Amino acid sequence: MDNEAIVTSWIACWATEDVEMTLLHLHEHIIYKVHASSEVLPFGGEKRGRDDLRNLMFDVLANFDVLEYSLKFIRVVGNGARAHVRYIYRHRATGEVLEDTRRLVVQFQDGLIGRIDAFYDDRMVEAFMRMTQYRVATNQVESPPQLPRGRAREGSGAGA
Repeated sequence: MDNEAIVTSWIACWATEDVEMTLLHLHEHIIYKVHASSEVLPFGGEKRGRDDLRNLMFDVLANFDVLEYSLKFIRVVGNGARAHVRYIYRHRATGEVLEDTRRLVVQFQDGLIGRIDAFYDDRMVEAFMRMTQYRVATNQVESPPQLPRGRAREGSGAGA
């Protein structure tokens, strides 16, 4: 697979909430950095290695349904790529929908994705997270959400 196909396939796998297939595109020592603080975005900051990414993905899926995750633009130059992705996530507890785009800067290592830098609209995401946290704290929630469609993380006690 060429570098563009690797990124395109990785995005398509995440769009289906298939954690294990998504991870197959990532180098064992992947560095994934969301350029938003973990205070603004609970899933922000830097993660290292496939195991950290697996845990992160299952944590995201425990809180959100991925309604859309689609590639809008990609430009591959040498050992890197820049991509623009549209995403729509549904907050499982409140039903609120977060819809926006994000920019990804990707670096390749040994034919896999070795580093991803993700950039979001910090203020919009922060406002969304505060709103959903308030709704959860004040019990303005929907009926219990179904488990994520992907395989549950081992040891979490949740079934597939």
